[in-house]
Amino acid sequence: MERPPVTDSTPTMLLDTLRNATNRPDLEFVAPPTSMSGGYYAEMLRFRLVDPPAAWDRDLVARIVPNPGAGVREATVQRAVAEQGFATPIVRLTADETGPLGRYLIVMDALDGSAPIAGLDLGSLATKVPAILRHLPDRLAFIASALHRLDPRPLALQLAELGGTMPTTVAEFVGELGSSAEALGRHDLGRVAKALIDTQPAPTTLVISHGDLHPLNLIVAVDDLYLIDWAVALVAPPGFTVGFTHLVLSSPPVVLPRPLGAMTRWAGRHLADRFLSTYRRLTDGTAGAVDDENLDWHRKVHALRILVEAASWDAHGEWPDVDHPWTLLGPAARRLLGISQASEGTCRPNSARTTSPPAT
Repeated sequence: MERPPVTDSTPTMLLDTLRNATNRPDLEFVAPPTSMSGGYYAEMLRFRLVDPPAAWDRDLVARIVPNPGAGVREATVQRAVAEQGFATPIVRLTADETGPLGRYLIVMDALDGSAPIAGLDLGSLATKVPAILRHLPDRLAFIASALHRLDPRPLALQLAELGGTMPTTVAEFVGELGSSAEALGRHDLGRVAKALIDTQPAPTTLVISHGDLHPLNLIVAVDDLYLIDWAVALVAPPGFTVGFTHLVLSSPPVVLPRPLGAMTRWAGRHLADRFLSTYRRLTDGTAGAVDDENLDWHRKVHALRILVEAASWDAHGEWPDVDHPWTLLGPAARRLLGISQASEGTCRPNSARTTSPPAT
């Protein structure tokens, strides 16, 4: 689902929702909230309040989620990992869709930091790429391994208590993708989903698995590395995270002039290999270990996710206004699943400018 646009009325509805949820009709913003860029699924605003509750005396982020069920699960996961000391913004408040916003609200601490590839453009490639090649794979591996060391049992119980229709296992996640594909008339992708369910590797130890770990969901702050955006997180095999990150790194979703294509492919192979090598070194002998069979299967799960979501945009005419990483990763996803482009509908052409993958 594409993120709804920020409108002139959104800050007013946000303030009314905050007042209702806290029973503080006197709450006011210090200054008008600022829209945060970088995501497509949720609308995000940064704000600060005048004379707020003590725990709120800081810059905060309102994450406004279109799907209430997904919002509840996302907030549950984020709270659970923060309670175990993992570096992610603390959730201060949630409010359901019956409030003035009409959508599910998650209020969390704002982070003062930046993604490790923030500001990357064609003019800065020569100066930034060497540092990215050295540090980015290790940072991603470090935070993935730290997440996978957490105890998944408390979160598993909390998710089970939520009920609802949101998938709680990778098999259910794939099944939901298959049902969506069939509803879109993409029977080729529906067959891929069935084949994946039939060939799922033997269960491995379950961990808290993020499933969307890419460079712009990693924030480098003064005090720590923080992981954000828990929209697809599950208690699942560690391959659910590692497979996604390996797929994204091996086929970097950036648009570069044709002469630089070979450099991009080389850099992608280096990033993916370094990430996997470091991750395996950090998780050897632990619950987070991922073998090649699980890695390859979960890569295909996320390739299917990319193509089903893109097919939905195509069917409903809802393509994002700027290059989305799913568009740019489409060719790699098709190759991985053996899907021909001819079987797909129309495909929005890519821009010629350099882009980096935003948070999904």
